Amino acid sequence: MKSERKTQWAGLWWLAAALCCLLAGWLATEAGRVSVPTEDCALKLEAAERAQRCYDAIRQLRLDRGETIDLASDVNGTGLIGPEYSFITTTLGPLEAKRTSTNPNMAAMLVDMMTELGLQPGDTVAANFSGSFPALNIAAVCAMETLGLEPVLMSSFGASTHGANDPALTYQDMEAYLYDQGLISTRSRYFSIGGNRDIGTEMDPGTRDSVVERLTGLGYELWYDEDIVHNVRARHDFYRSQGDIRCFINVGGNDVSFGDSSSMVHTDGGILTELAVNDHTVGLIQLFLADKVPVIHLLNVKLLAADYGLPIDPVPLPPVGDGGVYRDDQYPKLPGLLALAAALPLVAIGGRKLKKDPRSKKPI
Repeated sequence: MKSERKTQWAGLWWLAAALCCLLAGWLATEAGRVSVPTEDCALKLEAAERAQRCYDAIRQLRLDRGETIDLASDVNGTGLIGPEYSFITTTLGPLEAKRTSTNPNMAAMLVDMMTELGLQPGDTVAANFSGSFPALNIAAVCAMETLGLEPVLMSSFGASTHGANDPALTYQDMEAYLYDQGLISTRSRYFSIGGNRDIGTEMDPGTRDSVVERLTGLGYELWYDEDIVHNVRARHDFYRSQGDIRCFINVGGNDVSFGDSSSMVHTDGGILTELAVNDHTVGLIQLFLADKVPVIHLLNVKLLAADYGLPIDPVPLPPVGDGGVYRDDQYPKLPGLLALAAALPLVAIGGRKLKKDPRSKKPI
């Protein structure tokens, strides 16, 4: 009996030795890890550089208009952070997320998502922008243009706190300025009011109507529909009439994007390829997913930044090219293979010894 127990202990020691081999292989693999540029690193850099030029232009536009940038909220002085409240403010939005979105390397994150989806030059991409994240809207346009995609854009001017909620400088004003300056070659054809039911019922009527009149004068066409469900379905039909939509991009929380779906509000976002279970809400995201069209959903910005190796609420903002989104980790294969080769025979020996049951009795 004692000899059998010794055999059992010996088996455990052999298995422990195998485990040590595997652990050593893992440590050696980690030690040999190297960080290399992603295959699409050049495209990411180009998109981020485009975004940075656009951001600089918007900042200068504010200064040229005689405005003072509030460094208490816009700590990096980007000019892309709006006031806490205005007559076109729709909902509350976390200031940290708004500042995180002004990182030009967000454009590289969007290139990463688009290349992961296999989008090719000439592909038609639908996008719905709200005024809540003007920097992300611009980053998305820069990413699409860098990749040679064909954007079909619609946007709303209502914005959550600290978004593009200055009635005198809405997202559409920024977009039109960048377009006129030749910094982007795509702009929205239609705009909507945004806010409650996409018609801004919570906004000051005089301010709302004044913004509508000014944006119409800039060449935008107003999309107005008091029936939110009809609004969503009509937009979906419009997008599909523009070509074979390969991807839908949503920025912000416009009511037409996901209706009153709580699953879309609380999802991490990023790339979505299927509907949430039992989510039958009528929204653009749900309709495109039902069409088997992938969605890039940009709302929970801090979670997305962390997922793609970008800092949350950084001070100062990182330069173009700085962030985990530009690099891949590569690991050496040899240490793992050697560890596995050494561990397998040790496991086999230990297993044979453990098969002997110390409680078994020899026949009399």
